[in-house]
Amino acid sequence: MKKKYIIISVVSACSLVSCSWLDIVPDNVATMDMTFQTRANAEKMLYTCYNYIPSTASPWENPGIGASDEVWNCAEKTYYYTNETAFRIAEGLQNTNDPYLNYWSGGQSGSNLFIGIRDCNIFLDNVDKVPDMSQSEKDRWKAEVKFIKGYLHMWLFQLYGPIPFIDHNIDVSASPEDVKVVREPVDDVVSKIVALFDEAIYSGDLPDFIRVRDTEMGRITRPGAMAIKARLLTYAASPLYNGNGDFAFYVDAQGRNLINPVYDQHKWELARDACKEAIDAAIAAGHDLYEFDEPVINISDTTELELTLRHTITKKYGQELLWGLGNNKLNTRDILGICNAPLTSYHLSNKLAWVKMMHNPTLGVVEQFYTRNGVPIDEDVTYDYENRYEVMDIPADHFYYADTTARTARLHLFREPRFYAWIGFDNGKWFNMEATDDEHAYVLHCKSGELAGRNTENYSVTGFFTKKMVSYELVMTQSNDTGDACARYAFPIIRLADLYLLYAECLNECKDQPDAEVYEYIQKVRDKAGLDKETGSLVETWKKYSSDPDKPSTKDGMREIIQQERMIELCFEGQRFFDLRRWKLSMDYCNRPVMGWSVTESDESFYTPAYIDFQTFTPRDYFWPIKLDDIYRNNKLQQSPLW
Repeated sequence: MKKKYIIISVVSACSLVSCSWLDIVPDNVATMDMTFQTRANAEKMLYTCYNYIPSTASPWENPGIGASDEVWNCAEKTYYYTNETAFRIAEGLQNTNDPYLNYWSGGQSGSNLFIGIRDCNIFLDNVDKVPDMSQSEKDRWKAEVKFIKGYLHMWLFQLYGPIPFIDHNIDVSASPEDVKVVREPVDDVVSKIVALFDEAIYSGDLPDFIRVRDTEMGRITRPGAMAIKARLLTYAASPLYNGNGDFAFYVDAQGRNLINPVYDQHKWELARDACKEAIDAAIAAGHDLYEFDEPVINISDTTELELTLRHTITKKYGQELLWGLGNNKLNTRDILGICNAPLTSYHLSNKLAWVKMMHNPTLGVVEQFYTRNGVPIDEDVTYDYENRYEVMDIPADHFYYADTTARTARLHLFREPRFYAWIGFDNGKWFNMEATDDEHAYVLHCKSGELAGRNTENYSVTGFFTKKMVSYELVMTQSNDTGDACARYAFPIIRLADLYLLYAECLNECKDQPDAEVYEYIQKVRDKAGLDKETGSLVETWKKYSSDPDKPSTKDGMREIIQQERMIELCFEGQRFFDLRRWKLSMDYCNRPVMGWSVTESDESFYTPAYIDFQTFTPRDYFWPIKLDDIYRNNKLQQSPLW
């Protein structure tokens, strides 16, 4: 008997490209036969599938942006951060009655991804019926949707761990018992997602790169799909899922462990091989670490390195990007606005448009950046760590980083290039195209009563700003506003530096002791960041400057180095939240006090560390809860452990 399904939800305008789902029947219900009568309608269905991908640039939709210890926001003004945001999860307020970012069944800023998976299945079952398409185009679209289907399962896996894998839609004639899905062991879920990714990757139907970037940027390529597969396998090999005895009690009705308590070294080997294959494919397709190449005049080598680091993220079509949602204007506009800082009185008067000032790095994240010698600040034998909060004159050699006629905290000085490129701090410089050259870059003034200081509305609650997400091309003057153009960059879901660090991590876990192969790929990332120029390598840097000179020579020490490198290099890109979870480190990092500067102060007492909030993270938070209503409707569905 021929199976029949009905598209029972209509999805509105997609964020991937300029298209929308049209009402193609009078009662707003589109049957699949009508949907697949023409290429134009089938293409809208393709974009509908893409539209289910959670917006990685949105602090309201992506827990990676705002649900960890990385940033904090001004709780006194909640117009932008309502109760339906990741910030409530960061505060430890997740619940079972109406979960925040509910991607399981929809609600509280999360869309029902199982509906997205269902629509992907409908597309795959029917796209071959479209009469006015070539077979090669159908094959490409099918490969893309297979990948999307796998990615939606992967997103659910990252949040909930064991999930039902929906290979085919359930027939409308199925019995009520057949409709009741069950959670499958994590190892089975990962294997099925990998198999789906492999169907897309090895079909030969995905392009190696996007040819028409203005209309297709954000559609998946073969290197992008391979990189996401490598990330999935690295997650599966990590301590949360690989040999996690803390959840050995969590079994299904057959007594199978839903989270495997037995460690399996082979998982790291699979992840290692997938990373290397993805790297080779990316390089062959023309990807490389980004190097600033814009025609900007009158800038120093110091500023050129800063723009390399900043424009890696905000460049519209950067060669380092492996996958990111293209033309995602509304969401990148949001992240740009909440990260920007007021540099002039005109900027301040446009607070609601482009300078919301609400996405602020915590003091803990600021302290994770290395010294200028390329080692942690609490390890550098030349850095006065104990006196890092004292106020001092800004040295003359910091001219391109800060106002050398002013004073600031020692913590802001003698730091690595990524600190100055990605963190806005009091009396620090913020170069953009409003300046005639980098010698006349704007200076950020963050004390109470100053332009970027505390006020009655939105402000930086920590005293720091997220410069990384704000394009240097952003200009806001009465005669010129480039905000819309600067907001059109593709927020990275994965980029080459991320893949390099995943590979270094996997190599380290596969060896008894780190060697040159482990160092090679983390070194590429550090070289781009301007580190190790004096010593030539991270190994020699640790020998010369670290209080733990042999740290890179041990597996545990190198693991710690790789983890800190990831937390620095990928800061504010949504990866720290997921990395801390998979490493089983959230219990440590997300149970610390949230701290910043004393932003109520207008003098140098501003540089006094202040408690802002206290986070709470318990073992149950590693796997998100399913809404109680969903549990009541399906008595075969187990709640997440400890909820």
